[in-house]
Amino acid sequence: MAAPAAESGSTAPPPTLASVIVLKLQEFTRQPVVEQLRLKASLETLVRAAIAPLPAAGRAVLDVPDGLALVVLGSPGQALDLALRAQAAAADLPLCIGVNHGPIKAASEALRGPGLYGDGLASGVTLANAAAPGRLVASRSFREALEDAAPARAAELRRAGVYTDTNVRTHELFALDRRTVLVRRWPLIAFGTLTLAAIFGAGFAARHARLDVPPIPEPPPVLPAVIHLDITPRGDIYTDGVLQGSSPPLTEIEIYPGLHMIEVRNAANPPLRLELSLGSGEKMTITHSFVAPKPVAESPPRKSTPKTAPKTAPKSAPKKEKPPERSKTPGDYWRQFRRDAGF
Repeated sequence: MAAPAAESGSTAPPPTLASVIVLKLQEFTRQPVVEQLRLKASLETLVRAAIAPLPAAGRAVLDVPDGLALVVLGSPGQALDLALRAQAAAADLPLCIGVNHGPIKAASEALRGPGLYGDGLASGVTLANAAAPGRLVASRSFREALEDAAPARAAELRRAGVYTDTNVRTHELFALDRRTVLVRRWPLIAFGTLTLAAIFGAGFAARHARLDVPPIPEPPPVLPAVIHLDITPRGDIYTDGVLQGSSPPLTEIEIYPGLHMIEVRNAANPPLRLELSLGSGEKMTITHSFVAPKPVAESPPRKSTPKTAPKTAPKSAPKKEKPPERSKTPGDYWRQFRRDAGF
């Protein structure tokens, strides 16, 4: 996640070089939701103990896919010690650890809120993906930063090969040389064990102490979020890139509360992608149909009828004009008189 170029006149702070330790839980998304809750709670307890020696102003804890990321602003030696404490206290956790040194920058997103981003964090996530459970791998940039700050400590990291990520970028890997770090590791193991014991002991003692003030109520338990599915005719359901099954017959899935990418795929249609942020115990329904609507049947063309000339009324015979009346003569008057007299 490269930082965008700053505009001229911008007052945004420049990137800061820091050490990043990414703690990833192997196969986290494939576990049942109840097991995810247990693993995440154990990891958070481990991190609280591991970061205790560092000042609050010199560290930060971030959520990353399948785990947590620890940002150390101090020396790379402090970051390596923190990673070793986490590895020593991992116990039965399938923890993959990636350590990097690079630029990070503060940012704020409308959906996720304030946070950090940059190549230092992105490469740390890639290194954690390359690590096996229980193993710690570091980048060349981290080893070089460690060699500049503490040359003797750099000997603890030896070259362990090359890893190519999904973007076809190669990363040179360095792993712990157990023979060199053996002397230093036992005090770290003891410290981690004692710190965890102190945390659990303090909690036990506080629970049984007799106080005059009423006890603080415990926070409500974190419940899985439930997504109901109504997909037609059929779709493959993916959560953060991991296949959960096909719906139908799958009718609902449970996810850990937080931000997730839900994808519904059907080979014959474009996929449906949703970025959801659900709270504890929250429920929602995804309804989607991959069936294209039936085309509207076209009505048959109307038969055209030949146009006929409009009927016209038959022409009436022309009226005969009356001849103009001629003027009466005296003979006409005489004959009219004789008719009237009866002659």
